[in-house]
Amino acid sequence: MMAGQWILPVWVALVFWVLGQIWFCQIVVYPVFAKVGEADYVAYHRFYSRRIALPVILPGFASLLAPIPLALWGPPVPGWMSAANIAAGAVGLAVTVLLAIPRHNRLERTGRDAAVIAELVRSNWPRTLSITVQAGIALGMLSQATR
Repeated sequence: MMAGQWILPVWVALVFWVLGQIWFCQIVVYPVFAKVGEADYVAYHRFYSRRIALPVILPGFASLLAPIPLALWGPPVPGWMSAANIAAGAVGLAVTVLLAIPRHNRLERTGRDAAVIAELVRSNWPRTLSITVQAGIALGMLSQATR
């Protein structure tokens, strides 16, 4: 099986996995951070951080970086789809590295901080929207490739 035959279905599955996670995180997980008591906060955040690598972090980073190999080796789709997918991945990657990771590190280091939690929720919207855009593009690519 050629890369072009399997890379798009794998991408679609990956991006929809991450789409569900990012919306769950945006609507439930990050707001719950504000509900955890101060005395338990650092332990709670460490518990959370230790368990998200395999189900959240690895697929998340993969979904932000995968548009590049998809554009290179995936099935032929309009160039704007590949460019928009790469741009949305770049936005998500930038938000993750520049905004989310530093805030998570601060919360784990200093404990519950309502202002940092509010920043985390607010600054996660561009990532949530960029992954939502990627999922829409994935459907468009799938439609193009199956014609």
